[in-house]
Amino acid sequence: MTWDKLTDALRASGALSADWEKTFRTTPRDLFTPDRILSEDEWIDRAERADHWAELVTSDLALVTQVYDRTETPSSSSSMPTVVAQMLRHLDVAEGMRVLEVGIGTGWTAGLLSRQIGAGNVTSIEVDPDLADRARCRLHAVGLRPTVIAGDGTLGHPEGAPFDRVHFTAAVQRLPAAIIAQTAPGGIILVPYGTPFCNGALLRLTVAEDGRSASGPFVEGVSFMWVRDQHPDSGEFDIEDVRHSASGIDPADVAEQTHAAFAVGLRLPDLYRQNVWAGYDRFGTGRVEVWDGVSYAHCRFADWDGRHAVSQSGPRNLWDEVEAAWHWWADQGRPGFDRFGLTVGPEGHALWLDEPENPVPSRG
Repeated sequence: MTWDKLTDALRASGALSADWEKTFRTTPRDLFTPDRILSEDEWIDRAERADHWAELVTSDLALVTQVYDRTETPSSSSSMPTVVAQMLRHLDVAEGMRVLEVGIGTGWTAGLLSRQIGAGNVTSIEVDPDLADRARCRLHAVGLRPTVIAGDGTLGHPEGAPFDRVHFTAAVQRLPAAIIAQTAPGGIILVPYGTPFCNGALLRLTVAEDGRSASGPFVEGVSFMWVRDQHPDSGEFDIEDVRHSASGIDPADVAEQTHAAFAVGLRLPDLYRQNVWAGYDRFGTGRVEVWDGVSYAHCRFADWDGRHAVSQSGPRNLWDEVEAAWHWWADQGRPGFDRFGLTVGPEGHALWLDEPENPVPSRG
C-alpha cells in the first residue's frame, strides 16, 4: 500500500477528518520512522529489506521503534495511523492555538501538528533525551522547527503556558495537576488512560473556567505504552492458605470483553490481570490471574463453574471482587467505555457513568 492509499482508507473509515487530509498526505510517516523497526518479534532493517520496511510503514500498524535493553519490552513506537488520525480529530485544533505534546516518540505527530497550525505553536516534551534529539533532527530535515524539550512531560512546560491543547502519546493512571494548571480555561487535554487491569481508553477532558479542574468522557478505545513514572509495578506476593470455590461468571466475559475489563478496572484500580497457560494444572488450561501485590486469585477458563475453578489467597477475595464489579457493569446495561468519564480536580480523580453526578463506585 502507498501512503496516499492509506490516507484514502483513513478518510473512507471516518478516522481522518477532512481538515487533516492535506496535512496527512504531505507529512507521510516514513519521513519520521527509524531505519530499524520491530515487527512480529523481528527487527526489520531498511537497508537490508527496503520493500518490507516500506510496506510496514505504509500499513495501518503500530511500529515498535525502541525497546528496553534487558527485557526487550517496547519503550517507544510509531502509533497506528488510525489512532493518530482519531486523536488529532478529537484534539480539535485550530489556527493560532498553542499545543503541548507529552512524548514526542519519532516526531511524526509533532510534524503533523506543526504543518497544521505552524511549528511556532507546537511544544513537545520527551523524557528520553536520545528520542528527543532524533525527533528534532527528523523535524528539522523536513523544514519544521517546533520547540522540542528533553524532560519530564508530566510536569508540563510552565514557561510556555497556558496551552490551548495538551496531547499525551503515553498512557496515565493519574493526570498530574500541573497539566491542568498549564491548560487555558476551556482548553482540551487528550490523554490515553488506563489501569493495571485494562489499558485502556482515550480521555478527552475540558478544563473548567476556573482553571482548577477538568472533566470529560472517554472517546475511543486505545492502548498505549505507559508514561514511564506511572508504569504499573505489580509487586510480589506469597500464595498460601488457598481457598477454592466455583466462579459465578465465565472468566472469558472479563478477559476477552474489553468494555467489561475496562469497567472492572475502573472499579478495582489497584488490581493487576494477566492471562496465562497453566500446563502444570491437571486440567491443562488457560486461566485469568489477578493480584494486588498482597492477595492473589485465579479462575480457570475450562470448567470455570467447577468446585475448584477459583483459587484465592491473601486478605482479599479478589475473584469475588471481580465478580461483583462485573455484575455491577452488567446491571448498568453493559456500558462501553464511551459512557464513562472522569473529573480531575483538587479533590482528586472522580470516575463517573453517563454524567459526573453518577459516580462509579470503587472496589467490588
